[in-house]
Amino acid sequence: MLKHKMHLLVCGGTGCKASESDLIVHSLKQEIEKNALENEIQVVTTGCFGFCEKGPIVKVEPDNTFYVQVKPEDAAEIVAEHVVKGRKVEKLLYKDPTTNKTIDQARGMDFYKKQLRI
Repeated sequence: MLKHKMHLLVCGGTGCKASESDLIVHSLKQEIEKNALENEIQVVTTGCFGFCEKGPIVKVEPDNTFYVQVKPEDAAEIVAEHVVKGRKVEKLLYKDPTTNKTIDQARGMDFYKKQLRI
C-alpha cells in the first residue's frame, strides 16, 4: 500500500452529497492526475463532518485545513494553490460570523470547541 503525503477528505454525508460533493471528489481527482500527483495525494470520501450548514467540506491532512462551502470548480484552485504551492485558499476558509476572523482549522471554530470527536 502506498503512503500518501497528503489526503483530501471530502464530506460524503447526505447534505454535502446534495451539494455536489461527489463532483468535488471527481474534480479533485482530475486535477491531481493533471499534476501527476496520484502517488502522493489521495482523495477520500468520508462520513459527515457535522457542520452541514457550511458544506460541502474538504479537510486537508496532515495540516488540518478545513475548507467550507466548496464547489466543484474550486478543485483546481485547491490543488494548484494548497497541494502544489502549499498556500491555503483563503476564500474557502471559515469566517467566524461574530468576529469576522478567518479560521483555518475545525478546532478553532466555536461549533466544534466543546465537541469530542469519536
